[in-house]
Amino acid sequence: MFSGFSRLFKPRVEALGLEIGAASLKLVELSGHPPALRAFASRPVPPGTVVEGVITEPGALAQEIRALLAEARTRRRYVVTAVPNPSVILRTLQVPKMPPKEMEEAVRWEAERYIPFPIDEVVLDFAPLDPLAEVAEGEQVEVMVAAARQEAVAALIEALRGAGLTPVVLDVKPFAGLYPLEEGLARDPEGVAVAIEIGAESTSLVLTKGNRPLAVRVLTLSGKDFTEAIGKSFGLDFLTAEEVKRTYGLATIPTEDEELLLDFDAERERYSPARIYDAIRPVLVDLTQEIRRSLEFFRVQLGDVQPEVGYLYGGGSRLRGLAGLLTDTLGVNFTTPDPWEGIQVDPKRFDLENLKDMGPELVVPVGLALRGVSPLD
Repeated sequence: MFSGFSRLFKPRVEALGLEIGAASLKLVELSGHPPALRAFASRPVPPGTVVEGVITEPGALAQEIRALLAEARTRRRYVVTAVPNPSVILRTLQVPKMPPKEMEEAVRWEAERYIPFPIDEVVLDFAPLDPLAEVAEGEQVEVMVAAARQEAVAALIEALRGAGLTPVVLDVKPFAGLYPLEEGLARDPEGVAVAIEIGAESTSLVLTKGNRPLAVRVLTLSGKDFTEAIGKSFGLDFLTAEEVKRTYGLATIPTEDEELLLDFDAERERYSPARIYDAIRPVLVDLTQEIRRSLEFFRVQLGDVQPEVGYLYGGGSRLRGLAGLLTDTLGVNFTTPDPWEGIQVDPKRFDLENLKDMGPELVVPVGLALRGVSPLD
């Protein structure tokens, strides 16, 4: 599995998993083998603190992270986190197999052709897509390259350190989301799947074969576009529109029964499924078309590779009926993964119903936390 901005598959110390998004912070602490949940907390991010993947106010974010740590009641101060998608460029490249130092230089030269800003202004890392493959010296090796602007990484580290945390791994979100899926993906080494995370500011797609990533693409369409469409249609501010989306949003044409259930409530009648669907339908069409184009791009690039199953998660995926819509329109069987599968959760300490309900939003932070579990010696 690709290891993000750190080539260490696991840090040598136990670390928190922290997702920093444009809309919220989510913290997960796991420990032991099999992993057990030790702490969990979620907190909204003040508007304007993270804009297009860049932390614009590191001091304000540090204050929110400190409050999050206090809420979680954790003493752990090492952290695994991810650079937000809009700040990261991901590319698959081919370079000759060579000694590590020489390969690093070759990747850097090759990556410069695909990165739209000076190479000396980025933090760059890479990893072979299939590290176990036997390739002779000089033959081509496929590598995944991740690059982020230095200023974006510096602001992230400043916020973490300002909150009293020590970052041990900076990952990328598309691959962090694969860690909770790894066991299931590995059951069918030849099976092709696509993992789609719909976040607040972007949507990522990762095509996999078994538990090996084949390709990745990041789209600008996101959960925010659904919220803004509702806000524009109903004349609502962003936070109110977000609440309306979560409560009444529907990704498919509502049935007569669904409409009748809302007739008794004036507010619910105002936000009827039919009206919500009309408001977000253009975004649904655009999102579906972009995902279809991405799958076609993967097919052309990789030689008629077609996913058989899909995993749909992220805050924006919680729109009711979205998995069914994508299944029907794309011909891929989409399901919502359970990030807590294989993780021990004490029902006396944690609200199991709440954790299950938030499951689609917690795949990435759980993935980051899994990287923070110390390896077995």
